[in-house]
Amino acid sequence: MEPSAPAPVEVREIVAADVPEAVALVGAVLAEFGLRFGDGSATDAELERLPASYAARGGRFWVVRDARGALVGTAGVMPLSGDEVELRKMYLSPAARGLGLGRLLLERSVAFARSLGARRMVLDTIAEMTAAIALYERAGFVRDDAQKRASRCTRGYRLDLST
Repeated sequence: MEPSAPAPVEVREIVAADVPEAVALVGAVLAEFGLRFGDGSATDAELERLPASYAARGGRFWVVRDARGALVGTAGVMPLSGDEVELRKMYLSPAARGLGLGRLLLERSVAFARSLGARRMVLDTIAEMTAAIALYERAGFVRDDAQKRASRCTRGYRLDLST
């Protein structure tokens, strides 16, 4: 049995000093699923300009650090229109999965979206990210492939925030 990751000690908004680690984590998770950072998603480049790239458009981006200080998770919310936001770059390192961190990031993201007055949250992903899809569906997201924005993504989802 593999040891589990330590409990997170910090979930907070990203700062410039976190960016290299966040980019590395996103790149590593993409590679795990046969994808490459920068290919098939225009939003990858925005990570390298955080936090300004999200803040300038009213969005937020969070990181999770474990008890050792390692960056083990990311998630962002970007407004798309007056009442719609997109959940972006929600990734966890393999050692941090199954510990409730995805749910924590999703709850924080939904709360932020509601604070903006958003009525709908959308996301796109790939079919192989089965654990993430299960989390989204448990949270009330429904499949809606019209929400696919990145060419590398194979599925889209939406969540009604007005209920």
